[in-house]
Amino acid sequence: MKKLFLFYCLAALGLLNKANAQNVDGQSTPIDSSIMYVNGEGTFLRLGKTQDTKLNLITTIQTGFQFNQLDSTNGLTNTNRMSLNMVRMSFTASTLKDKVTMGIVTDFTSVTPILEGWVGFSVWKKHGKIILGQRQTNTNNRLAMADERYAQVMGQTFAGKSNDGIVYGGLMQNFVGSTREGGLFFETNFKFKNWKIYPSVSITTGEGQNFFASQPNLGFKYGGRIDVLPFGDFIKNNAFIAHDIYREHKPKLAVGFAASYNVKASSAIGTDNAQITGIYNKSGVADYANYTKVVADFIFKQNGFALVAEYVNGSISGTDLFTNVSNTNKLTPVLASEYYNLGSAFNIQSSYVFNNGWAVDGRYASVMPEFDVVNSNIRTQQWYTFGVNKFMKNNAAKIGLNINYMENVTPLITTKKIAANLAVQILL
Repeated sequence: MKKLFLFYCLAALGLLNKANAQNVDGQSTPIDSSIMYVNGEGTFLRLGKTQDTKLNLITTIQTGFQFNQLDSTNGLTNTNRMSLNMVRMSFTASTLKDKVTMGIVTDFTSVTPILEGWVGFSVWKKHGKIILGQRQTNTNNRLAMADERYAQVMGQTFAGKSNDGIVYGGLMQNFVGSTREGGLFFETNFKFKNWKIYPSVSITTGEGQNFFASQPNLGFKYGGRIDVLPFGDFIKNNAFIAHDIYREHKPKLAVGFAASYNVKASSAIGTDNAQITGIYNKSGVADYANYTKVVADFIFKQNGFALVAEYVNGSISGTDLFTNVSNTNKLTPVLASEYYNLGSAFNIQSSYVFNNGWAVDGRYASVMPEFDVVNSNIRTQQWYTFGVNKFMKNNAAKIGLNINYMENVTPLITTKKIAANLAVQILL
């Protein structure tokens, strides 16, 4: 990790060095360059007479207060906490007329100091891009591909993972986990009449945010996604933001489908490594099943109104697997639900951003296990969220309050939880 961080630092210094061009007699020659700060988008540095090299630095600080009430067999339990939800610094750069790009995201609130690190190369006259490194993967649902800074619900996250669940809701908590993966990604785009189509494929480690750590040689995760935009492109990255913060002047729609096949997934949803034990092959050697995930989603926006719907299904495959070394207990689909997150979930949420920056939003998510048994990883869950947000200074500042109600049903017990978040976010 230290070597990779050093590489990015040296690369940045190399780009900056272009500002000190020399003329034929050895004297420094002033060249056309600029530095500019834009509210909500950070600081931009452009170097070169044709502004060939561009750098962008943006820092995010989000702090908040959370109140929780849990209703279980032990009665009502109240807890609260104050926290720094996010403290991140994002650096991106491009050169050679955007043919080469790079990015790095640091995270100061978790044990993962480098959240993203990647290098991209444009091909086919910028209609294609090859990316190597760790970044938000293309095989998750739409809102899992969005930057956490633009999440509809503000609250504490852990290194880009949804194990908190409040920010992302039940779908992502149960079927996504970490939103970033390390590997090789290929993206392309083309136009058909007024339609824009964005296909992409990827080969990743299949172990989530572990690209910078040693990993067992278990197998790769193969995936792909296609997004179809019948009314053309959204403004900036608005197709992957829950709110219509840019207020699309014309109706915009994006429909997406994604799928992934994780060979020998060693965690419940393939976002970590060596988390599962107790599965063996015919030789009595520890082994794992293959995890498949299918995703469908859409987003519609116009004049501040936004509607998002997402569906995810997780299943496993694998022959001749057992739960004991002597190979007498077959790993049936029902037993597999104790090791892997098997089932489905859907999420629907809507919001409206007024001209003055105030926004109201609501969300409902339902989680359904494939097998409703006592030891299943997935439980029947219902999630309800209502929120109010205020966007200021071109989205550079945001304050929000959200209230969440969650119901978790098992064959033995039902628990209910209320969580309220008050948070303030600043982009510098």
